[in-house]
Amino acid sequence: MAHSGIPPKPDIDAKATAPPPVAGASESAIEKALLARGTQQALLVEVNATLAAAIDAEVVLPQILSRLTARTQLLNASVYLLDPEKHQLRCAAESGFPAPSVYRSLELEGGGLTAWVARTGEGVYVPDISGDPRYFCADPSARSEYAVPLRAGATLLGVLNIESDQVDGIRAVARKLIDQLAGQVAFAIERSNLYKWLRDSEERFRSIFEQSQFGVALGDLEGRFLNVNRAFGRILGYEPGELHGLHISHIFHPDELPRAFDNLRGLLEGKTDYFYAEGRCHHKSGEPIWCSTIISLIRDAVGHPSYTLAMLYDISERKKAEEERARLQEQLFHTQKMMAIGTLAGGIAHDFNNLLGVILGYASLVRRRLPPEDVLQEPVRMMELSAQRAAELTRQLLQFARQETCRVEHVDVAEVVDHVLKVVSETFDRRIRIGACRAPELPCLEGDPGHLELAILNLCINARDAMPQGGTLTVETSVVTLGGEDAPVPAQCAPGEYVRIAVRDTGVGIKPELLQRIFEPFFTTKEPGKGSGLGLAAVYAIVNSHGGFVRTASQVGRGSEFAVYLPVLSRHVEPPVKGQPRQAERGTGTVLVVDDEPFMLTFAEEALQELGYQVLTAENGTQACEIYAQRAAEIDCILLDMVMPGRSGFETQQALRALNPGVKVILVSGYSDGAEADRARESGAATFLGKPYTVETLAHVLKAVQVAKRTDKDRGP
Repeated sequence: MAHSGIPPKPDIDAKATAPPPVAGASESAIEKALLARGTQQALLVEVNATLAAAIDAEVVLPQILSRLTARTQLLNASVYLLDPEKHQLRCAAESGFPAPSVYRSLELEGGGLTAWVARTGEGVYVPDISGDPRYFCADPSARSEYAVPLRAGATLLGVLNIESDQVDGIRAVARKLIDQLAGQVAFAIERSNLYKWLRDSEERFRSIFEQSQFGVALGDLEGRFLNVNRAFGRILGYEPGELHGLHISHIFHPDELPRAFDNLRGLLEGKTDYFYAEGRCHHKSGEPIWCSTIISLIRDAVGHPSYTLAMLYDISERKKAEEERARLQEQLFHTQKMMAIGTLAGGIAHDFNNLLGVILGYASLVRRRLPPEDVLQEPVRMMELSAQRAAELTRQLLQFARQETCRVEHVDVAEVVDHVLKVVSETFDRRIRIGACRAPELPCLEGDPGHLELAILNLCINARDAMPQGGTLTVETSVVTLGGEDAPVPAQCAPGEYVRIAVRDTGVGIKPELLQRIFEPFFTTKEPGKGSGLGLAAVYAIVNSHGGFVRTASQVGRGSEFAVYLPVLSRHVEPPVKGQPRQAERGTGTVLVVDDEPFMLTFAEEALQELGYQVLTAENGTQACEIYAQRAAEIDCILLDMVMPGRSGFETQQALRALNPGVKVILVSGYSDGAEADRARESGAATFLGKPYTVETLAHVLKAVQVAKRTDKDRGP
């Protein structure tokens, strides 16, 4: 009892607690029954009070067992507690004959009635132990034994074991009392275990708390610090003693003070028991740091506020992580948006190219039918060039939005720059003066002219946005040799000759600390809605894919220069000759045209007839297969659109090849001629024809397929 902190209660006089006798009954029998019942109830009340007052139930178990054996004249009582990790039962308390040391720890899978009850989970009464092999003889006086499990719900905590020196000496009434007592003991042990767990957890938490980054400060009711721990001072950059006597407002950033004072006022007025806030605190260095703050009241014994308790935790890293997560989420949003734009652009490009196909196709038909000296020849030619230019812009849109593989060809840099200058001169604000400084002759590059044009255009747009009030934009081209100490090249680039394309502006300039980030995807210094942060990222990606690099220079208030360096071809290559359109060769034979666009179908039919071919038409794949099944012998070639409702071009081609493995199919698509062309060739098509196309292009493709067909026939089977 000394361990429980509460002195033991004196034994209650059984006679004093017994109810008065009942008239008309045998006084002796009634008195004995009532006396026994009163004794049992008194014992249970005492045990319950003792267990309730004890923090550690195990400390008072010997006292409880001693009372049990004394009140019931039982021989021995013991409590064995289960150790699940060791699979053992440990004797935690006993009364009566002391258990030998060999029996103070029992194996759960071993012999003995106690272990048996622990394994089965059910109480066992042995009226005569002499005939039960499970009994371990510890006390020679023992004649009967009763063992019951100590349970907390479905969890076994241990076993309560009782012995008597009489055969069948533990009657039903006594066993009922023991069962009730076992329930009380089990409940107390469970509560005690929980308390120990909480105490151990609290000690572990206190140890972690004192050694962690949590700061703790004790203050008076006016908010002045009385004591702080090292963590509190370390977070704010102070030695603990430097904060003594300072007001709590000293630690908060000025912007956070109004909210902090409102919260503190509500705390002192009893509106809340504590308040939690996340905000900026004032570091000794003057830098703001993000902290979480919990301020609560410490009350005295009668509930009056005595002190304030402030807990501080540095959440700067978490805030950085949240900002990074927000940035990544924004980047993911932009990526998903670009994917959606790419998908949308693909559908628009297909439909747009179908329309351009009709415009360009009929323009080429009109040009062929007009006399060479007709005054309409030049307007028609301009219509063709405009349609071709629109088709090229559509292809560039797809390449950027859908990240298609760029085509590689010889690039006339001067022509690319001229195209860009023409666009910016016609579309930019008139307050921006456009200037150019071109080298007299520029060597050819190898790459994608559309991508390079897009990169230079993006640089010009970036320069325009840097001059909202107007200024001067200059594009300069030159040839430089790089590789020496005076003109180094990045590690990933080879030394040699480079074409340098510089875009200069007289705009606001870029701060030095931002220069290293300007090529990051989605990084922008522009206002929301004014830029996506993809323009310079696209420039970097395009130039890098061409084996080049970008150098930047800027002064705030004076403008910027972006210089693109692109490697010159090592071998001499003549620039592509821009001559007249190739001549359309006439042909013979029958061509089946399959297209779901009526205007495109009509143009293809007229163009083929213009070239001397017989024409059959189908509006979908099913109709095409039906026509080919009936007239395969007379059909020399099939012009098949790849994208159609119902049966697609690829599916139609498979069905046609099932009818005739040697069928010649030209797949046509309004998508770009990059990935779609590769898919067409891989599918076994004779060739691919991208929309829009002219009569001359159609004639050239048909001639190439006819030549290949004749070659196949000459080779024979």
